[in-house]
Amino acid sequence: MLKQIFFLFFAVFLVSCTTTSDKTHKLDSVDDIGVVSVFDDTLSIKYLTPKATTTKEHAADVTTWSINNTITTELLSSFKGMNKRAFALEVDPALVQQGKNEARALKDLYLGNRYQGLEQYFLSQAEKQGAQYLFVIHPMGDENFAAYRAGYGMLCQTEVAKGDLEAYFLMRAVLWNVKTREVETRTTLTPADLAFRTGRTCREALRLSPDKLASLYKDQVLDLAKKSADLSIVRTGLSKTR
Repeated sequence: MLKQIFFLFFAVFLVSCTTTSDKTHKLDSVDDIGVVSVFDDTLSIKYLTPKATTTKEHAADVTTWSINNTITTELLSSFKGMNKRAFALEVDPALVQQGKNEARALKDLYLGNRYQGLEQYFLSQAEKQGAQYLFVIHPMGDENFAAYRAGYGMLCQTEVAKGDLEAYFLMRAVLWNVKTREVETRTTLTPADLAFRTGRTCREALRLSPDKLASLYKDQVLDLAKKSADLSIVRTGLSKTR
């Protein structure tokens, strides 16, 4: 009996290793990658009052930050360092905005990927532009971080007098095979991976305008955006860096 159990365990282990090896080899061969990021140009600033009975939410226009361009540039630099051919996917801004509006309009009970429609558009453009693979980064909620708005923003969720304002990213990275229209690998990054505390209490933060808060933490949020790009490549298995 013990010998049978040993051989069964060994067989499962061997299949697991082979599968992992095949997947790693397949990801190593990924090249000609179209890259696109679809965050909004608005910094959400959200405050939860004691016991989260009410919520105050403000926003700052951060169009000049070029969040998507920052992430795309960092991705392209990383892929270049890995000797992989990659380029920024050319898309119609109006169609992308329409797709984002449609994604946001979906009800909260919708638990799937709100950006499936946009991804199909990106895939069609990637094919036209000669990409073999498509790397998409987009906002993605997580039930374990329900208080956080998907995408990026700032959140204070403890008592106003004691809370600590936090900046974060909550997102997903997906690698598509353009020819097969199948997902090769994906990963979700949460505030547990991408966040920093400002050291400012909610009460202090509420005294400042959204634009002022945005200007104070612009550089740190952009650094977090760059980190999100690098971590996306690692977590999807495209890079062996740990």
